[in-house]
Amino acid sequence: MALVAPLLALLMAGIVEYGMLWRDNLTVTSSTRAAARVVSNLGDNNLADYEALLSLDAGLGAIDGYTVEYVMVYDASAGDGAPSATCFDGNGDPRVNSGGNCNVYTGAQVDSMAALVCEPSCASFPSLADAADCAGGLTFDFCPQAERPTDQHGGLSSIGVWVRLTRDYFTGMFPGDGITMEDYSVMKVEPR
Repeated sequence: MALVAPLLALLMAGIVEYGMLWRDNLTVTSSTRAAARVVSNLGDNNLADYEALLSLDAGLGAIDGYTVEYVMVYDASAGDGAPSATCFDGNGDPRVNSGGNCNVYTGAQVDSMAALVCEPSCASFPSLADAADCAGGLTFDFCPQAERPTDQHGGLSSIGVWVRLTRDYFTGMFPGDGITMEDYSVMKVEPR
């Protein structure tokens, strides 16, 4: 019993840990899908990203012990729907000023979205004098009004929402600080 009990306890902890990780991974998937649905529905509305981030944040609230690292709203019209390589730096982290392909938000910006006190527009960011009041200074590199076609005759664009978050281990019995999860969802912008 002295030899087998620790192994059984470790096995049970592993089953619980991976079960919780699987559940949380499904939550991340459904949350990114809901955010992509919101941003595709709003299309060229200047609050599209804001509403999508609120939706994502609400969905992720079901996960215990997580920290959002980055969220990206990006043009998914080309390729397989994954974010373009131009949206990432050499280390694999999302990059601001990606050449018009993606809007990158940090976890701190996502957390402060509820405190947004202005209506963001592509013309006013990032040069707005009081940008600090607008969720830490949002930057639109992939402008909703200019770069998200909603006219069926001109061709609709696809839009994606990508998220990376770190989740603490549930049981605390495994080495490290936790696990990093990434996911993305793509939807066609709905026509107007």
